[in-house]
Formats: sequence, structure tokens, C-alpha cells
Amino acid sequence: MKRAPWLLLFLLAGLPGLPAADDQSQVLDRTRQTLLYGIDSQVLDVVQRISSTHDGRFTKELSSVLTDTRSADVKKAILGVFEDQGVKDGEGMARKILGDSDNQTGDLLVSAVRYLTAIHAATLAPLLTPLIDSKDSGVSSEAIRACGKSGEAACAAALESKLNSPDFPDARRSDVILALGDLKDQKAVSDLIAIAKNTDEDKVRRVYAADALGKIGDARALPVLKAMFAENDALVRAYAASALSHFGLDDVFPMLIQGLKDDDWKVREQCAKALTGNLSSGQADMALPVLQYKARYDPVSQVRVAAIKALGGMGGTTGEDTLAALYQGAGFPPETRETALKALTARSLSRAIDAAKAVIAAEGKGVDQKSIEATARVLSEAQGASLKDVYTVMLASPDAAVRAYAVRGIGANVFSDLKDRLKDMSQKDPSPLVQREAEKALEKL
Repeated sequence: MKRAPWLLLFLLAGLPGLPAADDQSQVLDRTRQTLLYGIDSQVLDVVQRISSTHDGRFTKELSSVLTDTRSADVKKAILGVFEDQGVKDGEGMARKILGDSDNQTGDLLVSAVRYLTAIHAATLAPLLTPLIDSKDSGVSSEAIRACGKSGEAACAAALESKLNSPDFPDARRSDVILALGDLKDQKAVSDLIAIAKNTDEDKVRRVYAADALGKIGDARALPVLKAMFAENDALVRAYAASALSHFGLDDVFPMLIQGLKDDDWKVREQCAKALTGNLSSGQADMALPVLQYKARYDPVSQVRVAAIKALGGMGGTTGEDTLAALYQGAGFPPETRETALKALTARSLSRAIDAAKAVIAAEGKGVDQKSIEATARVLSEAQGASLKDVYTVMLASPDAAVRAYAVRGIGANVFSDLKDRLKDMSQKDPSPLVQREAEKALEKL
């Protein structure tokens, strides 16, 4: 959430109250001066406050501070701010840190790796691959994960060499397996299959190998994944189900339908997720009654949510009818109703608005406003001219959270003809939360 400018200045400067305009300018100058001329402890304090307030006005000064003369803690904090804000100005220093890894702390190396990964820096393999063998397990794990996200062939080759190396620590082999999956490394398929099918192998490495094979999507893995789906261990079945979802449904559809009846909820959840979208009409007809049952009556909320999302991905009006019934059913759990409304909104905004109006009419005056709050929360993130009427109804709600979400939606949709209404609420609404939301919405109108 974006903070009001005066609050940001208050946090940065530690002032006892709301600063006047002149004071604001002085605080900004003082902040910049501290960054440029303060000792490390002062600079670190200011950087941490900038991080907590997500202020992007000090990029130039922070870049100037990011030098070799500053402590590892200061550099780590600045790289964290730049990572959070997506600022690329620290790339040169981050590369320099990794290039001089023998003389850096483990925490700083990890921060530099994370930062370069976050900004999608190119050609990282020469800097990352030496860190795979770091004595610091945290540095090694972070470098391996970054290799997986890099998409670079040189990273894949380095990881392949570690997979079966007797000198590489077993504790890090799981990270390597996952990274090879992220890289979608076809050359590693045979080795990953060997790990996955070996029942004497460490279970974690087996299921990670299944995960990697699913991401790679090579058909050679199907037999072993199907065999894993039939094993007694529930965790193995769950990972196998997730991996199978990456393949054509024609090959695995009957198994996934059967998996919806598995005693282990994680298996049922993964099977429901695997059935989200890309179903043929015949498959949808077969899956629909099972998913409807799971969405309504499965004893585990995660399975109900996954089933609802799968229903949201189906074509035709039957899925919409089910979603509307789930959302409007007062007897269903709150997360079921909210998830159903999200899925319905994504499919048909007009249908979602009609359902929302019906729920507001039926439950809007009740003591328990959770369903109305959930409705407002979902619709505040939607876009469409037809939302104005339902937002207007919500502005009259006795629940402050409902009014706040309605105000947020008005601002996001730029309903300028409601500007006067929001001005009045920014000054007179009894809830400070609503007043703040109205002020922010007015900035967009």
C-alpha cells in the first residue's frame, strides 16, 4: 500500500507530528544529506526506513552510496531496496560483489544473487557457476536457484555435472534437481528419470525429480510418473499428479479423475489443479459432476478451492451456473463463496454483478457482513463500467471495510462522476480507513 507523503516523511525524520511544506523540504534534504555524508550506521538506518516505506525518490543517492567503501550491511540493504523497487542501478556493484566472492560475506553474496535474479540480469553464468561449490550452503543454494531461473545453457551444463558427481554434497542435490526443471533441461531427462523411478533413492529427491520432469514435459517421463501416481506414498502421488498436469490430458485424464477420490487431500488438490482448463467437451462432461461435488462437499478447503478454480476454467454456462450457486449459497464456507465469485468475475462480469446484487439484497442488512466484505474485496479489483452501480450501493454499507473496497474500486475504474461523493467521504466518513481510501481514489480521478 502506498503511504501518504507526510507519513513517509514522518517515518524518515522521526518528527513528532505532521510536517509543514517547508519542513517537508527540509526532511527530504536531510535524508539525502545523511545518505551522502552520514556514517554507515546513520545511512543504514535511513535505508531501512526507505525500505519500509517503499519510497522511490532516493535512487540517485542510494546509487551513490553503493560503493566499495561502505559496509556489507549497507550494500546489502541498498540492494534489497533496489530489488523491491525493480531498480537496475545496482547491477554493476552486484556483479562486482559476485566477481570478488572470496572477499565477501555470505549474506552479501546471497543479496547480490537475489537482486541480479530479480532484475533479470543477463549472462550470469560466469558469476553464478563458481558459487555452486561455495562452502557456504546458503550461497550455494541461492546460486543454484538463480541458475535455474537464468535460462542459460552454461548454467544447465554446470548443474548437470553436479547431479551425479560423488564429490557434490547430497544436501544440495535437491536444489540442483529443481533448478534443472526450471531450466527445462532436456539433457537431464535421463538422469532425472533414473532418480524418480528408483524407490531406494531419497524420497525428497524422487519427488523433486518428478516435479522437474513435469516442467520439462518430455514424453519419456510419462511411464515413470504414472507408476509414481500408483505408489502407496501420498506425497509421491501428489507430486506425480502435479507433474502429470504438464502433459496432454488425453494421456492422463482417467488417472486424474480417479485421483479426485484419493484419501490424501494433497493428491485430490493436485488432480483438481491439473483439470483446470484445456479440457475437451467430452472430458468436461465427465469432470463436471466430480468437480461440482468436490467444490461443495470436500472436507478440505484447499481441495474445494482447487475444484472451484477448475470449474472456472470450463467452457459453457454450466460452470457459470455452478459458480453462481456456490457464491450465493449462504451455507457454504466463506472461502468457497469468495473463490467462486473470483472465478465467476473472471468468466462473466455481468453475471458476477447480478449475483453480487442478489447477495447484497439478501445479506446486506445482516449482522454478519463477511460475505458482503468478500464481495466488495473481489469486485474492487475488477474493471468495467457496469460496476459503478454496485459500488454506489456499497458506499451506503454500515461496514467500513465494504465502503473502503467500494471506494478503491471507484478509483481504479476512474468513475469521475462520483468525485464529489468521494470528496465528502474523505472528510466526513466516520472511518479513518475509508477517509484514506477516498483520498487515494481522488488522486486518480
